[in-house]
Amino acid sequence: MGEEEVRITGGITPMHIILTAINSGVIGILAILGVVYTPVVPGVAALYPATAFEVAFGIWFGIWGAIASYIGCLIMNLYTGIPIVFAIPLSLSDFLAAAIPMAAFRLAKSDPELKTLKDWINYVISGVILSSVPGSLYYCYILLKIGWIPSWEAFWLSVISWNVGNYIVVLVITTPLLKILTNYVKRTGLYVKGWFS
Repeated sequence: MGEEEVRITGGITPMHIILTAINSGVIGILAILGVVYTPVVPGVAALYPATAFEVAFGIWFGIWGAIASYIGCLIMNLYTGIPIVFAIPLSLSDFLAAAIPMAAFRLAKSDPELKTLKDWINYVISGVILSSVPGSLYYCYILLKIGWIPSWEAFWLSVISWNVGNYIVVLVITTPLLKILTNYVKRTGLYVKGWFS
């Protein structure tokens, strides 16, 4: 697909806000399903399907995908009973899950359709590995400090479970999403080539 076939809207439009709201709901529902059906500790899931969409949304929709990831995690945290004073900073973990691959793809000018070896390497490093690690350490450390994770052993179990689960869902779900749907997203005008538009 040539660069000229990518339909890009000029500037920030109401569609960015609508898309963010819809994506926030999708991520919120998937996050709730993960932490309710595969819990490790409060707010931490062994399998967290929301991450698969957070990575794709960050790559496709720029900062709007990262904002949707934050809001979706906030919805999950509040739904599962985490007080808002903790839910607000904890939700940064999911913002990072979208923001890291978003930034990596824009800085390296990688194609989300994963056409070249460079695209694949960037995807594996930023979308699979790095999208998960910082958020897992940050989120679980806060839970450890407030006593919801009882020990360092439980902390490391939570971090490892988080990352292994995320690697699985991103590889299994995000990879085909990018390969199959990126072309469609680009043609619809929803694709955010830059950071904001």
